Amino acid sequence: MEQKPRILVTYIESGFGHIMSAQAIADGLKNRYGDEMEIVESKIMEDDHDQTLIKFERFLINQTKATNKYWHYGDMIFAVMNLGKRPFMNLVHHVFFRKAVNELVEAFHARQPDVIISTHYFVTFCAMEYKRRYASEREVTVISYNPDNNVHVWWDRRCDVFITNNSLASTEAIRKRKFDYSKVRQVYFTVRKCVREFSMTKQQCREKYGIPQDKFCIMIADGAYALSKSAKYCRYLVKHVRQPLTIVFLAGKNEKLYEKTARLAEQVPSNITLIPIRFTEKIYEYYAACDLFVTKAGPNAILDSLFVGTPVMVDFCPHPIERATCRLFVNHYGCGVTAFHRKTALKLINEYIADPSALDGCRQAIAEHINKTVDGGEQIADIVYEQVKHKIEKEETQSVN
Repeated sequence: MEQKPRILVTYIESGFGHIMSAQAIADGLKNRYGDEMEIVESKIMEDDHDQTLIKFERFLINQTKATNKYWHYGDMIFAVMNLGKRPFMNLVHHVFFRKAVNELVEAFHARQPDVIISTHYFVTFCAMEYKRRYASEREVTVISYNPDNNVHVWWDRRCDVFITNNSLASTEAIRKRKFDYSKVRQVYFTVRKCVREFSMTKQQCREKYGIPQDKFCIMIADGAYALSKSAKYCRYLVKHVRQPLTIVFLAGKNEKLYEKTARLAEQVPSNITLIPIRFTEKIYEYYAACDLFVTKAGPNAILDSLFVGTPVMVDFCPHPIERATCRLFVNHYGCGVTAFHRKTALKLINEYIADPSALDGCRQAIAEHINKTVDGGEQIADIVYEQVKHKIEKEETQSVN
């Protein structure tokens, strides 16, 4: 291969976890193999201004919002997909989503990658379709990284390498989803370089953002869209907590909720400090400023919080993916607690305000299980390099013969 191998890292929005994971992988590739590979980063659904792809990404976003907003909507969707399994998924994408699949296949063809890196099932499906349709012209390696903590039925088993971030997910991929065990790899969790290398203290973060130093501080969030329990939990705690408490409230991209919370902040009791914030890529600095992060079980948000040392309180698991996240980080690792009812949250938060050391067990678990010296993104970069090297060696052997 005379030219540098062309590695296409794809970004797609369906929640922000897929984007953050892709960013971590791109960071790892640049750090380790930036001189040896051509690394192309693409918002693959947006960069070509293809209205079909833009609308389909909006459809995925709306589905994610619906799972957070409507009780059991996510469970219903997953139940339907589990009944039909892969044949049903293939049928849906070849019939109902055929135009979006075709357009994304052509987007790949226009970029002529040697390796496609995906963090979302739809991108993987289309990458395999691209490989199937154009295999005679160009050999392509499709590498999927699953940023979730379980393996759902939507993932395409045809990919060349399927990467998970924990042993429970690896076992599920092989035993339940019937992936070829030789294609399944496991790496450490992927977080962005800025999060992994973050070193500010809690006091420094509070000073930076004007957060009181002398109060117990929690952050309440529901991901980037803020459509689940966060607003209800916030209002309930403002009304019922009698001790000094700071609440940092992430309204995300929900501008109406941000404005509503800003008005509420002007009317809170004197013991409460309420600080509403919009979506920011430096949200991990707010996590670090807090003593506790109250959130639904979004894998990326929880990881960022744990990487800066802040325990989590999971208040909602809208579908199987987030239940798996809760099982891993709360039940298995012990890095937080659950409070699926606001009265439970109130009881626990009152206890933590009175005795912050009650969270020491969670902090100890974080220190034990979260290793900031290991970079899952760089481990994936090594897997990519291994695949590229094997491909080059194969081409050289064929040319000699």
